[in-house]
Amino acid sequence: MILDLVGEAVAANPVLTAILVVIVALVLGGYLFVRRILVSAKEGYEAGQRD
Repeated sequence: MILDLVGEAVAANPVLTAILVVIVALVLGGYLFVRRILVSAKEGYEAGQRD
């Protein structure tokens, strides 16, 4: 039932769907990028404290 509605929405608005997919991919990529930076900074800080 819900999948039918989603399928109809995608078929009716393929450009909007593509834009939403790109936005979600950019947000996820940005999150992973920032997370990687913060984890690396934390590890570097802890390594500096040990040395």
